[in-house]
Amino acid sequence: MTSRGTHGSTSTGGSSTGDVHGAVTTWEHLGNLRRAKAPLLFGLFVWPLFALMDVAFIATGGDGDVATLVALRALPLPWFAITTMRVSRRPPITRREFYFLVYGAIYVMMGAITLQSAMTGGFRSLYAEAGLAVLAATTVVPRPWREHAAPMSGAALVYPIGMLVGEMFFPRMQGQIADPQAVNSLGVHVVMLWTTALIVVIASHRLWSLRKEVYEARSIGKYELRRRIGKGGMGEVWAAWHRGLEREVALKILKMVEEDEEGAMLRFEREVRLSSGLTHPHTVRVFDYGTTEDGLLYYAMELLSGVSLAELVKRDGALPAPRAVHLVTQAARALAEAHDRGIVHRDVKPENLFVTAAGGENDFVKVLDFGIARIEADGGQLTRTGAVAGTPSTMSPEVITGDRATSASDVYGLGAVLYYALTGRPPFVGEVAASTLIAHLHEPVVPPSTRSPHEVPGDVETIVLRCLEKKPSDRFPDGRALAEALAKCSVAGVWVPAPAPPSIAPPPPSSPSIAQLATTQDALDLPSSVNEQPTSIAVPRRSG
Repeated sequence: MTSRGTHGSTSTGGSSTGDVHGAVTTWEHLGNLRRAKAPLLFGLFVWPLFALMDVAFIATGGDGDVATLVALRALPLPWFAITTMRVSRRPPITRREFYFLVYGAIYVMMGAITLQSAMTGGFRSLYAEAGLAVLAATTVVPRPWREHAAPMSGAALVYPIGMLVGEMFFPRMQGQIADPQAVNSLGVHVVMLWTTALIVVIASHRLWSLRKEVYEARSIGKYELRRRIGKGGMGEVWAAWHRGLEREVALKILKMVEEDEEGAMLRFEREVRLSSGLTHPHTVRVFDYGTTEDGLLYYAMELLSGVSLAELVKRDGALPAPRAVHLVTQAARALAEAHDRGIVHRDVKPENLFVTAAGGENDFVKVLDFGIARIEADGGQLTRTGAVAGTPSTMSPEVITGDRATSASDVYGLGAVLYYALTGRPPFVGEVAASTLIAHLHEPVVPPSTRSPHEVPGDVETIVLRCLEKKPSDRFPDGRALAEALAKCSVAGVWVPAPAPPSIAPPPPSSPSIAQLATTQDALDLPSSVNEQPTSIAVPRRSG
């Protein structure tokens, strides 16, 4: 008896405007690092020249002491030097450090100007007007107003707060608060500083918006970006058009991270090497990778239409044993190639088995996401310090306890995936992730036949339970052994997917335009005909 199945696809809404904000982050940061170098070098070498103005001011009868004014002028120079060296660093510094250094430079300069004003007339000092140029300099680093307003407001407050404190404690300024002309001068300076800060925030936001729009329409290498279709821990995935091949691909772009920048780039580079070296038809294909002129790392892979196994089970419920075995057998074969090469996936889960159509046949599985994979013979550590690689619902006991993941760990994950496909739920479900991990370590597995709404043959259940043994030595040793066992079970070959309809090539980028795509799908949240999923979190080589 042969079962015949059909494969449908679910629809997803378009991305929100927040997606674009996330997508522009990497490009924005790399550009900010480049743009900040010139003004920092200018400040480092030109700022000391203003000491000549200090000397001229005193020489023409101004209040103050030349030595003190020159010393205050030199106050920001160490910060300039440190910031200039850090923004030129390779690999690049994080966004958090970059903004700390930039705003720190603004605050240090405003502090120096405030102290110089206190030395040269207090409320009446013309030195306060130098703060206008300092605040205006931040336009070289465009930012959204929500991120820029608070630090700029703080910088604009340095001068008035400093003046009021100086009036109370600095002998040269005491009594100025009772002088209407002095107070009027202070008010004029404060209004000018706050007006400049407001203009800078608005201008900076407008520049950031324009750069965001440019990013949407830009090309990366041979690829024209169309729309963002996914976001992972290490980057963005975009649907892109390859001009030479005249086909759509999924383009993965490395996202800048706040910590362990170099480690993230090494992980990204490792994944692209691992993924591009795998050729099994049930492993997602990687076509190309590279580095842009402005330092973006990217790689291109096949763009899939369909649903993940997790989405399929959520939509259709627990699957009949023949179909579940049909799907997981394909994944086991894909992992067999990886295991033969000493590569361990380490994050086998329903979300990483993508059910698509290929070769005119539905229910064709692609294994995704070798983002945390490693080579068994390689003792190097590329996961972040303190991080546990994997997903709690499918994580093997030895990985939970901190031992090295092996091909048997992937077998445990595939066993959990098969259990999920048969029953509609993972083998262990805790209230929190920690309780799920403890269950993997200590609790026996409830046989899937007691939880499945469909009949689960005894030999299939035996395979599942063997995969989920606590000790790696009690499981199938690798994907190949598991695939062979599934191929011999009583329901192997019973499920015959319905033929897939002919595929329709996507339109070239001239029809529709990126702007039209954003209007019709993203902005209006219209459903698309398929759920386009990226594959893994991978990487290109760093140039230089």
